Amino acid sequence: MAQFIDEDIVMKGPGLKEFGRGREAIIQSYVQFMAQSTVIAYAESNHAIDIWGDVAAATYDWEMTYEQKGETKTEKGQDMFVFAHRASGWVAILRLILF
Repeated sequence: MAQFIDEDIVMKGPGLKEFGRGREAIIQSYVQFMAQSTVIAYAESNHAIDIWGDVAAATYDWEMTYEQKGETKTEKGQDMFVFAHRASGWVAILRLILF
């Protein structure tokens, strides 16, 4: 996963609140979620990609049901990943999560 994430990536949520900054912090957010949760169902839809030279944005809707601390939760939202093209390939520089 690390090879696809820029060292200085930023993750923002609703209200553009910063959820995390930096490759290791972002990867650890996935690791922590999966360590605490059991994903029961996950679906994506409405995928779209826009490219402007060396910058691209990928957007999609998602819905996930998961169990955490004995409680089952269902959440849905939209994600946007912004990518920059580097010598090594495309890397994510921004993740925007909207609930």
